[in-house]
Amino acid sequence: MSSVMSSAKGQRLTRSEEKLLRQEEERKRLEEEEIRLAAEHAERERLEKLRLEEEERARIAAADKARKELELPELYQILERKHHAIQKVYKSRREMKKWQRYMRCDGTPDPTIPQEINTFINLSKENPNVDVKSLLEGGRIILQLLDELEMVLTDTPLDELLEGISNQYQQTIWDLQELLSDINDKATDILLKKAIDLVDIETGNMQEVVTDENVTLCLWANFNKNPRFKGYAFVKYHMEFELPKPLAMSDIAVRILHTHYDHISCRSPAFNAHQRAFKTKPVEIRQDIHEVMEALGEIEEYQIIEDQKIPEEQKSHEEQKIPEEQQALEKKTSADEETKSVRPTGSKSAISASSKEETELRSRSPSKERIAEDIDAKLPNTELIYNENTSFEAIDTSIVDFNQYTPVGGVYYFDILKLPPQPKFVKGWRIVQLKDTGLESVPYPPESTKEDSPTPDEKEGENRHAPPAGITLKLPSKALFFEQPKPARWDQRGKHWRTDGIHSITFEPGEQILSFKMDTFNIFTLTQRYHVNMPFQSWVLKPGAENEAILTVLAAFTKVEIRMKDLCQLCPVPVEDNLSHLRGKWMTASTLIVSMINAGLNIFPGVHSEKYVKIIEKNKEMAQNTYAQMALVSSAIAFRSSKWNIHSEPEEILLQACESLSGGMISEDDWSLYMLRPERCHKLKMKESNEELSNEIAENTDFYSNLYHMMRGLASDAAKDRILNADHLFLGSVQEILEATKLLTHTVQVN
Repeated sequence: MSSVMSSAKGQRLTRSEEKLLRQEEERKRLEEEEIRLAAEHAERERLEKLRLEEEERARIAAADKARKELELPELYQILERKHHAIQKVYKSRREMKKWQRYMRCDGTPDPTIPQEINTFINLSKENPNVDVKSLLEGGRIILQLLDELEMVLTDTPLDELLEGISNQYQQTIWDLQELLSDINDKATDILLKKAIDLVDIETGNMQEVVTDENVTLCLWANFNKNPRFKGYAFVKYHMEFELPKPLAMSDIAVRILHTHYDHISCRSPAFNAHQRAFKTKPVEIRQDIHEVMEALGEIEEYQIIEDQKIPEEQKSHEEQKIPEEQQALEKKTSADEETKSVRPTGSKSAISASSKEETELRSRSPSKERIAEDIDAKLPNTELIYNENTSFEAIDTSIVDFNQYTPVGGVYYFDILKLPPQPKFVKGWRIVQLKDTGLESVPYPPESTKEDSPTPDEKEGENRHAPPAGITLKLPSKALFFEQPKPARWDQRGKHWRTDGIHSITFEPGEQILSFKMDTFNIFTLTQRYHVNMPFQSWVLKPGAENEAILTVLAAFTKVEIRMKDLCQLCPVPVEDNLSHLRGKWMTASTLIVSMINAGLNIFPGVHSEKYVKIIEKNKEMAQNTYAQMALVSSAIAFRSSKWNIHSEPEEILLQACESLSGGMISEDDWSLYMLRPERCHKLKMKESNEELSNEIAENTDFYSNLYHMMRGLASDAAKDRILNADHLFLGSVQEILEATKLLTHTVQVN
């Protein structure tokens, strides 16, 4: 009985379990169905999202294409119009300068006319004048002629120079520089010939100083023959020399000639190659402008009709001038072919027949090769020491590398000279032995000691048989030094500056006094690191008055402000500094760039700067286009650097911008962050003060194909009017300065 009840009970438990199982299965089925439906819904949403994104991308792509078809041709046309307008004004200015030079009646020759300049050089050499001040005045005139000729070479487009004229101008530059050197030597010789009349009673020797705005000539003549004599200090002029003991009893004179200009470095082919980037640098248009416009089917031709005529007198002068130049060139070429020699100062050699055939025809639109040849024609025709494939480690480390160092403050001629025969008084007669040998240098160390090798106990660079010559000087007052300068001596044979043979260097930063010793008496200069002020910390480009902008660059050691209109100037500062001779003077952008570099205030990276200074890698073509477009809107839009630019991709540029018409202070809230890409530009939602970089686009923001149209599209009506009516020369100045400073790649801003 009990077994039957147990069996029935077991059956009831089984049915319950089955019910539970069925419920569980139903629940699982419902859950799976919900999961499936949710998955299908999610998939439909994903596909819909993808479809919408694809449609948005297609819409953006179509909008980008439509914008590019409208904006890019317009941008290129604006750039081309600006280029032609600038060239037209420059041509008019060149013609006006020629006319003004023709009408000038100050007695100075026209350095572009061979007959006039050759007559001036010959008369200057034959001038019997023995007045030192008159000689220095003649040197000032020569410097003016050199500046005038350099300006002609720099300002004249390559396709406007007659074939060989650039060579003639360069030859004239060498001749004038040689004449200027001869004048300095002649002034020295005149003083030494009457040194006995200038002897100081206290010292028994002659010490004389002659100076003007271009040179400082310090002379010392040894009459006392004191074996314990060690040296002399020209206290007022902050120059002192230490005479080697073997020379204390010799009939010698010591010259320290400081020329505030540098006509030595230009003899180095490496220096000319480095300076090429800042000389003859026209404002160019992108080479693919016409290709892009042809692809879009919207290319237009621009014909500029010259409406300014040269006065009839100038025309006749020009017609007369060209045959004279050609005749002089033919004579010069025939003379060069006969001699087959090269000037030791780096003048041009004879032109081969094959090169004449290649350059016989000059096209109206010169090719890259033709332009490169013409640029080379303006520089000494000597073999370059450096090139892009040269290993810098393989070059002699004692040779000054102009990619790393630059001469600053002029050149010093530290010479030891033979004392010429002095006048004698015999029975009331003044007897002078005439010698027409000019200045005679004394070799030091003597040839006998040069062959002796130093002992191990001697310092590096010193010779125990020939003690070194010492020099102490105060850093030049017309140059800026941000660290201890590095002295370098001129190697006449190798045509470069060298640092070997100079030792025992000491520097007093507070007094700006530099002392060192040299194994020989030699020409020397002071060099400074080319990238001493790089990379930059920040920069701001802000509009001023109409057709005016101010670029402020916070460099490593100093802040630089450049005001740009049709010309440029280095802005004055409240406290007078070593660049007072440059500040406040209006000049062309290229002239200002070279002047600042030579004065030690260098914020212009070189061709190989990325090898020596930390930069931000960016697309070079994109950066160049950005500079041109920033210039186009610089009359109404302010720009400044962004700390996020270093964190962006090479194909991206991040910068800040805002509208500025008053020229006053700009509030931090007014600045907005913009991202530039090759395909489009847009405004970002984030601010410069954000802690993390975000590419999120600002609300209600359109995409633009380029920076120019984006800034113009976001600008007010007043700003648009300024942008559209900006002066072309002003835009050209801004573009040239921006391209020279390379702010987008050489500014490493710390967060």
